[in-house]
Amino acid sequence: MSGDALREYDVAYFGASVDSPATNKEFAESLALDYPLLSDADKSVTAAYGVLGTFGVASRTTFYIGKEGKLLFVDRDVSTATHGKAIVARLATLGVAKSRTAPTTTR
Repeated sequence: MSGDALREYDVAYFGASVDSPATNKEFAESLALDYPLLSDADKSVTAAYGVLGTFGVASRTTFYIGKEGKLLFVDRDVSTATHGKAIVARLATLGVAKSRTAPTTTR
């Protein structure tokens, strides 16, 4: 995966889902995710960001938000198979700085 490449950038990243915290915890553990997976069980944030689908599930979307809180880019064309690499490429395109410290793996 591209986790090491992503950790080279000076960014905070996390996933979010409309599933319950317990379901998200189980899912994150099953995949050994090394980033937080947040729960939006009441779907209020998902609706506010405009990604709540017809059947009450969120569409896969990545929001790139700069350090000043400005929305830099919205990626609505997310493929789970290639998205890690796509995120790294988009960070480079957006000119996001790389971290000054060496990346560490939290697994």
